[in-house]
Amino acid sequence: SRGINAEYGERSIGGIQTVNLQVSVSEKSGGRYRMNVSSDARGNDGSFNVEASQHNLFGRLESATLSYTKGTRIADGLSLLLHKPIIGARGKTSDVMLEVGKQNAASRTGGFNTSDLQTNLKCKMRLLGGLATSEVGALWQQILGDGPVSVKVREEFGHHVKCGVRCSYERDGRDDNILPTRGNYTRISTEAAGFLGDAHHLKVDCQVQRVRKLPILGYTGSLTMRAGLLHSKSKSWITDRFFVGGPGSVRGFYEDGISRPVGGTCHWGAGLSLYRGLPFSPYIWGLGPHIRLHHFVNAGNLVSCAGEVFEKCRVSVGSGLIVKVGSVMKMEINYAVPLRFQPGDAVNHGLQFGIGVNFM
Repeated sequence: SRGINAEYGERSIGGIQTVNLQVSVSEKSGGRYRMNVSSDARGNDGSFNVEASQHNLFGRLESATLSYTKGTRIADGLSLLLHKPIIGARGKTSDVMLEVGKQNAASRTGGFNTSDLQTNLKCKMRLLGGLATSEVGALWQQILGDGPVSVKVREEFGHHVKCGVRCSYERDGRDDNILPTRGNYTRISTEAAGFLGDAHHLKVDCQVQRVRKLPILGYTGSLTMRAGLLHSKSKSWITDRFFVGGPGSVRGFYEDGISRPVGGTCHWGAGLSLYRGLPFSPYIWGLGPHIRLHHFVNAGNLVSCAGEVFEKCRVSVGSGLIVKVGSVMKMEINYAVPLRFQPGDAVNHGLQFGIGVNFM
């Protein structure tokens, strides 16, 4: 409920007419306690979330959120997030968050599971038109198997401890994050681990995308490039390595189908996509504006030695349809044809279905 009171008065002082106007507004808060049930497709993994939160804990906009997650990758997870916004100079706002959580996750392709207990202290702020995140975290992870797995994966089983610092920067200047027609996107993330525990590495991963409207039959062109490097003083964990392949990466391969089953420490990928509206009536059952005709060329590689990263590259081409699902994700149905692949790769020659947000 809201209340608005206005008081108006006129008077003359020394022959000068003055006007006094006073407006007071009162508004009832929507409540300090909230519950939310939602779904999420970020990271190209579907999940179901249940959250309970309490806002303005101490009258300074603090909040606490308890969440439970169950999804395709995270079997189940429980976390507590404490959040405090900080207003700095010139009205700039930073967010400080402390998160403690426990989650069990499954690798859909490696045949192993992980049980994680972690705590993270994060700080987010707007910087140079993008979002910068700094994070200090500690992780206690157990890698275990469920069913038959390869010997190389079984060697990774056991308990691991990692303490590290992570920094990331993301800038999105596209006109739409699902099906853009123009704009640029940049993301870079780094991780340094080795203060405590048995993980000692430096990891860098980046992605750049350029989208432009082409003067050819109404097509939009999207060029995406990815690269990453993991430099470790000792043997790296399988959960820290890179995995490449699948509908969101190099199409024409099954998920993580390149260099299975243990991944690699150096990767790159490039994708050129052309898409446009359907050439016939765009309003079939009201779905026409949300469907695009899609053509792509993908290339990439994943190795464990940086000097070999451009040798024996994988290449695929194909066409299909893109369906935009609201403003949260998109679905792709493509017919992919791998042109170059290596023995041991999990090749998917034919129809390939993908759903998520981040595609190459």
